[in-house]
Amino acid sequence: MLEAPVKLPEGEDVDLGRPAGAEPAGRPAVACAPPAGRKPANGEDVVSEDAAADEAPMLEARQLVKRFNLGTVNEVLAVDGLDLKVAPGEYVCIIGSNGAGKSTLMGCISGTSPPDSGRTFIEGQDVTVWPEHRRASLIGRVFQDPLSGTCASMTIEENMALAFRRGRRRGFRRGVGRAERDIFRAALARLDLGLEDRLTDPVGLLSGGQRQSLTLLMATLVRPKLLLLDEHTAALDPKTAGLVMDLTCGLVEEERLTTLMITHNMQQAISFGHRLIMLHQGRIILDFDQQAKRRLTVRDLLRQFQGSAMGQISDRLVLG
Repeated sequence: MLEAPVKLPEGEDVDLGRPAGAEPAGRPAVACAPPAGRKPANGEDVVSEDAAADEAPMLEARQLVKRFNLGTVNEVLAVDGLDLKVAPGEYVCIIGSNGAGKSTLMGCISGTSPPDSGRTFIEGQDVTVWPEHRRASLIGRVFQDPLSGTCASMTIEENMALAFRRGRRRGFRRGVGRAERDIFRAALARLDLGLEDRLTDPVGLLSGGQRQSLTLLMATLVRPKLLLLDEHTAALDPKTAGLVMDLTCGLVEEERLTTLMITHNMQQAISFGHRLIMLHQGRIILDFDQQAKRRLTVRDLLRQFQGSAMGQISDRLVLG
């Protein structure tokens, strides 16, 4: 049985060998924007632990348990009594080896893979028994596969119309009206991909990077309570992945979106967000807040993981 997660408070040194005062190698943490009530990570104080505890969480998972192939020789305990609280506007990066339970956790939260036991709350509302389609009114999600979030045979504006009407009652009406088209065109212009001039083009004509950018935009077109990003840059080339991450950061910052982002890229996990958690065997074993996260390097993180999980590190986690 694993120990309780190692939660490093702000100001605590996470250095595992770097001389005092030395700057960590690599890119500094990019927090995008601090959650409501927090100051930027510029050397000033960030939110205190007490202040964070007083703020009602946007997401709360209590003792989630999820098994697959129950009662067979292939039974897997994917999520093991997991507890998690995420403050409004907090941007949390989630890392862990293959099979750590990252995507299963997202499935438990979104309703695609309901837990066997435990409870899930979004903005204080118990959504544990809500089906996936009902939770979709509160949650935006982007998957690893750029083809998963859009319909190839439908046009750009038709895909966006579906996203724009998420959670609303639908009936017979004109497909896409002028007012909606103006909204879509303005939203697409921020991508700087020229898609605002291609509203009637089938999505199947777009590149993977264009489709993933469109999917991310659609997931946030109607501001969600919670944004779930499941390795949403893993299938993209490095240049396109960088562009999508810049778009992600901009959207999260402007909308103050509460965000969970799974990544296998340790440097990306260190560089983005306010908080970093590591999963192993369905449990949170490491939890770094923003101040501690800013001092991390990949080497630090690997050493922490080796100490907490007996060194079970996949090549994919190390290499991104």
